[in-house]
Amino acid sequence: MKVLSLFFCLLLVSRPDCGQDASKKDLTALEGSWTIAAMEVNGIEVPQKKLEGTTLTIKGDQYIVKMKDRTFPNAIKLDPSKNPKEIDMVPMEGDKKDQVHKGIYLIEKDTFKVCRGLNPDQARPNQFATWPNTNYFVITWKRAK
Repeated sequence: MKVLSLFFCLLLVSRPDCGQDASKKDLTALEGSWTIAAMEVNGIEVPQKKLEGTTLTIKGDQYIVKMKDRTFPNAIKLDPSKNPKEIDMVPMEGDKKDQVHKGIYLIEKDTFKVCRGLNPDQARPNQFATWPNTNYFVITWKRAK
């Protein structure tokens, strides 16, 4: 009986967390280099010329955006069990350091899309769209070749 009890205890302890596995799977799928394809802020498409040279590197739970000579490192946490999938982004530097920005994300082949507010006190969006004076943005990344 003790052996059987020990077996069940070990089985429960070693059982993988499905949500955690899905998060790791998405982080692995996102790992690598990305180039910006499009960005919309407050319902207005940002001109491509302003986006030139903007890249994203994802390694583990690090989401690092490079715009010209500036770098913006963030820690990310994914929850792919939600619909739409949720992303929390936490700047590692600057005036919003350690504040959680709530967003949503979508991975489709070599495209990665994120929608979130510009400020940490904003509610998590529920769709990939923006409107005037809302301070939400949608950014679309393409995997670098």
